[in-house]
Amino acid sequence: MKIYLVLTDTNTILSKTIKFYTKAEYNHASLALDSSLTDMYSFGRKRPNNPFIAGFIQEDLTREYFIRAQCKILSCDVTPDQYTLLTNLIGYYEQTKNLYHYNLMGLVTLALNIDFVRDDVFFCSQFVATLLSDSKIYDFQKEMHFITPQDLEVLPIFESIYTGSLYGYLATTQSQPLKPSLLAL
Repeated sequence: MKIYLVLTDTNTILSKTIKFYTKAEYNHASLALDSSLTDMYSFGRKRPNNPFIAGFIQEDLTREYFIRAQCKILSCDVTPDQYTLLTNLIGYYEQTKNLYHYNLMGLVTLALNIDFVRDDVFFCSQFVATLLSDSKIYDFQKEMHFITPQDLEVLPIFESIYTGSLYGYLATTQSQPLKPSLLAL
């Protein structure tokens, strides 16, 4: 069984701000359960035009900022037990998503290298790392609130399978053609 780490550069204002500071190519991390990225999860925007209303989300790849995004997709083999743990965890977060919030303060403390722990909050890479750790897929050697998309990108469990436009990747993996309205983006 495979899972997929999806790193993106969405070129939004928040993304550009993070990129200015980190100088990293990708600054958003999501975890997908399938190669078509239909079941892809993270902590991010709940509303497309407001990055401050954020939390646990199933990514909506039809949003304009994703269609225009550049990405790197990596895959990882997992055991059936790890996959079951992972899907159960995602199901738990889905059912209890109102208990969790976006860790905007955590982005600041991460940038300043301040060890600041808060319960029930995540930023994207912190959430992905927590999923990987809690489902026994990877044992991190540092605290989850210090994990960046770049840390995830270099994990030895992942193999890079695609780099380029997210739209280009989706066009090759979708069983149904992408919506015509998205072709004009």
